[in-house]
Amino acid sequence: MKAGEIIVWDRGARDLQACGLTISTDTSRIRVFGNDVAGYEDQPVEFGSAVNVKLAKILTRECAMVINLPILKDHEMAGVTFSMKNMYGVVQRPNELHAHGCNPGVADLNCIPVVREKVRFTIGDAMSSVYDGGPGFHPERLWQPNALIVGEDRVAIDHTAWQMIEAKRAAVGMPALEAANRPPRYIATAADNAHNLGTNDPQRIHLMEV
Repeated sequence: MKAGEIIVWDRGARDLQACGLTISTDTSRIRVFGNDVAGYEDQPVEFGSAVNVKLAKILTRECAMVINLPILKDHEMAGVTFSMKNMYGVVQRPNELHAHGCNPGVADLNCIPVVREKVRFTIGDAMSSVYDGGPGFHPERLWQPNALIVGEDRVAIDHTAWQMIEAKRAAVGMPALEAANRPPRYIATAADNAHNLGTNDPQRIHLMEV
């Protein structure tokens, strides 16, 4: 693979620059740019509740496969944002998929064929995270799990991340996300027969800690 065939991307250039990256579309090197440079498809696609979704051209035209690099966070509406919800970064208007705690929006988006088929692997950043008040940064709710969550099953990864946040909330005397009226129900939806994106069954999740 040539350097120019590798793209590091996010919704916008400012998000990448905030991470210390330099924007570049030079095909002689690894390219770094956002959807604000490449744009979105004119023709919308849909699956279930995800209707009139216009996908990022980086996903549809530039990528043969995607390695998903989410950051673990509590989410004030969805409960948890990690592997599957990170795909909200590939749509033009993600705000339209936030109804009902992002359920079934997250699962439906990940079932759109190009998202389902091209996003093949997740390297999840759980080095530091917020366990309440997310997805924004709240230093008083910050903790350091010091972990990477890596795998192919996006549902199993999100289920594992959810349990990490629940354990931390319990450790500091905070209520479970169910009691806070924002459990990440989209995880079970993604595992159901209509979506079949992976498993949320702890008995079927092989968790190997290294």
